[in-house]
Amino acid sequence: MSDLLAERYGKPSPRRRAVIVGATTLLAIVFLTWLGWVAIFHGDPAIDSQVSSFNPVSAHQIDVKLDTRFRNDHVTGNCLVRATAADHSIVGELNLSAKQIRAAEGHWIPIRTERRATTAEVIRCTGS
Repeated sequence: MSDLLAERYGKPSPRRRAVIVGATTLLAIVFLTWLGWVAIFHGDPAIDSQVSSFNPVSAHQIDVKLDTRFRNDHVTGNCLVRATAADHSIVGELNLSAKQIRAAEGHWIPIRTERRATTAEVIRCTGS
């Protein structure tokens, strides 16, 4: 029966199986290397910040306090803080440098708004 199958479909090539195993192994190594790179370099961001409290002061200002963690003392970069209104539209933004964030630690940071803000959040932080 196997002779009949080999005659009809051809004999399996040992070289083909070795190529498939080698290519699969190489692809797995590349994927695991990429996964390790992502875990090491993106698992611990240089700047990690979030709004710890906010206070809508007036129709044109909201104050925020940030809870920020830096990877080390030499980190540079910035964070974008955004204020939004009740209808979820953006009413104010403030881009703070790492130096400004360190200086404002524990203090209220004012954000100018075009109308009354109801909440504030850190959109993104970039650093190196």
